[in-house]
Order: sequence, then C-alpha cells, then structure tokens
Amino acid sequence: MPTKPFRLRCRVCNQPVDWPPPGPRCPRDTCRGPLQPMKNVVFDATLIEPTQQGMWRYRHMLPPLPDEPITLGEGGSPLLNHQREPYHLCFKNESLNPTGSYKDRGAALLINSLGDAKTVIDDSSGNAGAALAAYAARARIHARIFIPEGAPEGKRSQINRYGAELVPVPGNRDDVAATADIAAQSSAVFYASHVWHPGYVLAVQTLAWEIWEQLGRKAPDWVVLPAGNGALLRGVRWGFRSLQKGKYIRNLPRLVAVQAQNCAPLLAFKNGTYRPSQFVASRTIADGVAVPNPPLIEATSTAVKKSKGRIVAVQEEEILPARDELANHGFFVEPTSALAYAALPHFAHKIKPDQTVVVVLTGHGFKSH
Repeated sequence: MPTKPFRLRCRVCNQPVDWPPPGPRCPRDTCRGPLQPMKNVVFDATLIEPTQQGMWRYRHMLPPLPDEPITLGEGGSPLLNHQREPYHLCFKNESLNPTGSYKDRGAALLINSLGDAKTVIDDSSGNAGAALAAYAARARIHARIFIPEGAPEGKRSQINRYGAELVPVPGNRDDVAATADIAAQSSAVFYASHVWHPGYVLAVQTLAWEIWEQLGRKAPDWVVLPAGNGALLRGVRWGFRSLQKGKYIRNLPRLVAVQAQNCAPLLAFKNGTYRPSQFVASRTIADGVAVPNPPLIEATSTAVKKSKGRIVAVQEEEILPARDELANHGFFVEPTSALAYAALPHFAHKIKPDQTVVVVLTGHGFKSH
C-alpha cells in the first residue's frame, strides 16, 4: 500500500500540500504554481489488483481514494496490433473510454477527490468538459463547463446531455481558461482543472502501466500522442518513469509530442522563438490541441527532452487523410487523434525495424460531428 498521507509539493516554490489539494494549484497567492507528488511514484507490480476493472487495478499506486470509488468503467482500453513492417505499430485506443476520450481517467480520479464540493468547473475544448460532466452526473453534483464559442457541436451536445451547465466563451482557449480562472475564485466551486490539477496527470500514469502490461511487461520504444496542454504527455512520462524507478524497465520510451502546424507553441518553445504574449496561432481542425499558450509548456518540453523524444508539427492538409485512413482500418477517431498517426512519416526514418511504436488514439470520432 502507498505511504499515507499522500503529499504534494509546488514545482515552483516547493510548498508542501496534503492530498487532496484544496485547489488545483499552489495555495500560496504569490505563487499559484503547478503541484506534483512530493516523492516520485514507484511502481510495484505486487500491488496490482487483478480483479478490479480498468484503471482501478492500480489504485494502490494512486493517491488515497474512497473504498468504493465513483466509476463509469474508465481505463483498460485495448492495445491493438496494426502492422509489423517495417516496425511494430500498435494503437492504444483510448476513444473507447466511457465518454470517448482518455480524459475519463483524470475526471474519475478528481471526482473521487472533491470532498464536500457541490459544484465543479473546468475550461475545455470539449473532451475534458464532457468527461467532467459525465462523472459529476454520476456523483450527483453540478458541473459548469467553459468552452470556446466555436467548439464542435458534437462535444457541446455531449456536455449538455449529461446535464452540465455549458458556458460558451468568445475567443480562443486562452480566453476560455482566463474566464474559468476568474470563476474559480469563488469559494462555492471547485476548479477541477485538467490542465492544473495533479490528479489528472497521476491518473494518466495508468495508461502507461496498461501499455507495459499489454506488451508483456515491456516498454515500447516510442509513444506518439497529441499534445495541447500536455497533461497526457506528462502523465505517460510519469507512468513509465515510475516503472523505471521500480526497476521494471530499463529505458523510458521516446515520447513524440504532436501538434498542428497551425498551433505549435511547443515547437516554437523548443526552437527558442516562443513568446507567450506574442505567439500567434491559426485555426486548426484539431481543436483538442488548439492551445496557443499552454501554461505548463516548460514542463511538457522537459518531459519530451528527458525521454529523448521529438516534437512534430503536422500540416493541416495531412490531418483529415490520416483520420480517413484510420477509419478505413476500423478506427473512428476525431481529427486531434489523427494527428498522432499523421506524424509517423515525419520521423519514420528514426524508427528501427525491430522497434515497437505505440500511437495513442485519444478521442472518438463522434466528437467531431
């Protein structure tokens, strides 16, 4: 069993914070930095509960949770072989989570960590909002979701159907986040931020642990995934790092962060040309990564660098053909998911014939309609 109480610390000022945190960020008004575990999570395979479904088989390596956590059956998504030449390619199909995206992992952990909160809020391009709306409905609490005014109708309809309060905000994702941050100052709500709350990244570790088990307790050589705010990428890295700390794997997979060329702040950051107040993005059909100024861009960039990974920007005209090709193989995904598949030709020359590449399919195709 994990050491209790589970403790966090601020990445910026090192302020200690007990779990569950009173908010998603450092409680010091002069800091408000990101929170992370006080100590690295160390994976221990003897703590796996084989009779538990999905991500809850790893509950003893997660922060303390209720004995009977609120769940919709999240996690446990299939890892499917796609091709073996010229390298071994697999798809981790996260679109089969209850609300159609990997965000269900984080929403599930957060909804079990709220205490007495009666209203939860988040800002989202759609998937995180849908996940929080669904789990709030399951928990019988109110959810208020701030989304871009131009969010896809499929995502808006899904959030509405769960009974959440939908708040469209004019402008881009930065404007939506700023509006939610102001609303979060009220003591009457809990800001269940998928960008800031460490629970999201801690939950995404389970995705890495599943891949390890599904590959016969081995790590892949590469993991390719879309990167917007970066929680998915950081969570996957935390998961594989915990396996490395537990001595279950020798090397971390190389992480490939994929963005749309029309909105690629991570690539600009790597090239030294990124300026938060000056970065200009164009509209992209991959709305899930349309984040011009991700607040944790430095941490995301560091995660890529420490894994000896790559950052790939995909041209707009490559996205829909990749989506359609995936559909021709039976995978119905949204454009943001197709980014990762579209990125493969950009670095295929770096992949050795005997290596294993896992592409994470993050969201279902029904979300883009």
